[in-house]
Amino acid sequence: MTDTIKKSILANEEKMIADRRYMHENPELSMKEVKTTAFIKKELEAMGFNPVEIDPTGLMVEINPESKGKTVLLRADIDALPIKETNDFDFKSQVEGVSHACGHDIHAAMLLNATKALLKVKDDLNGRVRIIFQPGEETGEGGRAVVSGGYTKDVDTGFAIHIHTAWDLGKAATGYGEVMANNTFFTVKFKGTSAHSSTPYQGNDAMLMLANFINVAYAIQARKIDNVFHPVVLNLGVVEGGSASNAVAADIRLDGSFRSFSNESVDFMVKELEKAAKLSAEIYGGEADFDYHMGAGAVINEEKSTDLSVKIAREIFGEENVSTDLKLAGSEDFGFYLSGYKDVPGIKGTYMFIGGRDPENKATYPQNHATDFNPDERAMKYGAELLARYAYDYLKK
Repeated sequence: MTDTIKKSILANEEKMIADRRYMHENPELSMKEVKTTAFIKKELEAMGFNPVEIDPTGLMVEINPESKGKTVLLRADIDALPIKETNDFDFKSQVEGVSHACGHDIHAAMLLNATKALLKVKDDLNGRVRIIFQPGEETGEGGRAVVSGGYTKDVDTGFAIHIHTAWDLGKAATGYGEVMANNTFFTVKFKGTSAHSSTPYQGNDAMLMLANFINVAYAIQARKIDNVFHPVVLNLGVVEGGSASNAVAADIRLDGSFRSFSNESVDFMVKELEKAAKLSAEIYGGEADFDYHMGAGAVINEEKSTDLSVKIAREIFGEENVSTDLKLAGSEDFGFYLSGYKDVPGIKGTYMFIGGRDPENKATYPQNHATDFNPDERAMKYGAELLARYAYDYLKK
């Protein structure tokens, strides 16, 4: 039956590329993927599905929904980025300042093709395949919506892939355990009282509160975290405030973020940073508000799920073309599926990159999020086969 899957993927390769090019030409930002979702919904309806809408712009369908067997989840993200495309081909973005610079058009098209292939072998599956087209990966909102909405409930294993031009066409990369970091964004608002610069003692300087917080925040990261075995990367990126060079600053806002590989590290950093903000304000007679949200959970690849994905990838790409030592500080909101979100536990599953760089032109090939990002479309047939095979191999009778 694996031959049936491969033949179906190849028979629909031209359609898959055409689907990708339509979505590439019509990119939409996170949680605003109205046209994209309408297009995918139409394609799924043509396959005989009645898609379930995931608020606001996601879709879910199931193959063998009545099965009492296990459930495999396959997911593709569908959103674009606020990046002006500089490519000059026929299907370049027609939306000013928006482009598919991270390959989510490719992910969606591959999953559509994989779905067609799985329908051809559905009678050989001892279980369900839950297929999710997810909005808002770039902001993390989509992953949170899927998990909070209960769409990972009763899932036995989940799988997602990402095309990337860091690897050549015909290569794949994954890892075991913690492979991608979570990402948490926070905002601190310091409130003091203004005064003339000639009499600063009559005010409560928010600038001093900020300065103290910056020192303490970096000290927390450097001295209260085990950065050998449980690293945390902290970045303080934006400061806005004050009203004049000759006035004591009354209000200052700071935006920052941090990355780690565990939910425990997130809880610790949030608690310590909030305490540091409030104490920094109190020392100088002011107040501080601290707010945060997770942009992505950590991607934690479960062992047996990863074993399966590696086995299939080696059959498709060749043993020497699949690496298993992946670990990145970058983030991906499929991590919410795998490590959980709020009171919803994570599922077992795994995440894999496939190469999209033309090996004959690798020296100048644009990376993800570049204005001229355009992976080699020959990679798409491999990605579609990977997705379909993962579900099939897990559920085959």
